Amino acid sequence: MSRLLASLILVLGLMAAGTAPVGAQQTPPTARETIEKSKESAAERARAMGPELKALRDEMTAQVGELRTMVDRKVDEAGRKAMTVAIWGAVGFFALMVLASVLGGVIVALLFRRNRA
Repeated sequence: MSRLLASLILVLGLMAAGTAPVGAQQTPPTARETIEKSKESAAERARAMGPELKALRDEMTAQVGELRTMVDRKVDEAGRKAMTVAIWGAVGFFALMVLASVLGGVIVALLFRRNRA
């Protein structure tokens, strides 16, 4: 029985030593404090990202400028090509009309010559 009593006193003593006084314990931060800290850290991260975002904006502006230049160049090429095709089409159509009139004139001349003979 004395062993049981000694063990019980030992366990109670260890339990009492393990608990610190209430004033010495650290209280967890409140929700408001946590929100304020996270706001501050988010603001710091946003300030740190400022130069990166400016560099990204400048890079995107340069890429958009290059894209506009390329599109303008392609539009000019397509316009020149369309103009060339239209001119060659008109020349071909004119040549076909001349050929048709010459061939028609030859056929009419041969028909009149055949009828006279």
